[in-house]
Parts: sequence; C-alpha cells; structure tokens
Amino acid sequence: MKIIKTKILSHQQEEQINSLWNEEYPVKLANRFGLLLEGVERYNHYIVEDEKQNIIAWAVDFEKENEVRFSIIVRADQKGRGIGGLLIEKLKNENADFYGWVIDHNNDMKRNGEYYQTPMPFYLKHGFSILSDCRIETEMISAVKIKWTATD
Repeated sequence: MKIIKTKILSHQQEEQINSLWNEEYPVKLANRFGLLLEGVERYNHYIVEDEKQNIIAWAVDFEKENEVRFSIIVRADQKGRGIGGLLIEKLKNENADFYGWVIDHNNDMKRNGEYYQTPMPFYLKHGFSILSDCRIETEMISAVKIKWTATD
C-alpha cells in the first residue's frame, strides 16, 4: 500500500477528506476539517488511495503551539487492514514525537446513526501514552491528549 505525502491538496482531495471526516467522526465535529489547519504553516498530508484514486485513509501532521500534532482517519470499510498502522508508522518515521486529541468514550453519534467508537485501543497498541491531565471538555468534544515519542 502506497502512502502519498503532500503539502498541497487538490480540490478533489480536500472534498474527499472532508467527506471522510464527516462520515467517520462524530456529527458534532462535522465540517471542521477546513478549520484543522487554520493558521498553521508547517504541515504534511499523508494519503492512501484505492485503485480508483478514492481516498480511503488520510493523516496529517502539523505544528501548533510548539508541538507536532496529528489527525488520522481510515474509512470504516477499510479498518482492520493495517492501513492506520501504516500511517502511524509513517508519522513515527517523520517525527521524533507527536501529539493528538482522542475521544476516549463511545457516547457520540456518527452521521450514519452508529456510535463513534473510541480509537484509544489502537493508539495504545501503537505505543502512545495517555496524558490524563490534558483534556478538552466542550459541548463539541470530550477528548484526552495522547503522545508518542521515540524514546518511550
């Protein structure tokens, strides 16, 4: 499986990632993809496409508040095939450490009417640490910060 690294997304890629975002993340976070990199200058997108050039997985690393952060999405019908792990390994190869915010409960509804399942077991399996004292608690999101570092 090939990972495409790019700084610039085509209009079609942006639309596909926004659609993926809206399908896979809780409804409360719909249409927030465009805001993720607002004001960010240093970032890279990592894209996995199927044979028809449809994006089936995406990740981004970006610098914000003096740390590298990331976001990742794998299309539901592609989960369990190792694609997310490949993207995480790519991020590990590119960064000495990086952080993310993870919804750590199964209480939020997705667009398709199913409950969003926390990806926390995935991140723990891939060597991330939970920073329990760093949380976001808003009407939109309840999440905990995680970290991966090469020295862990």
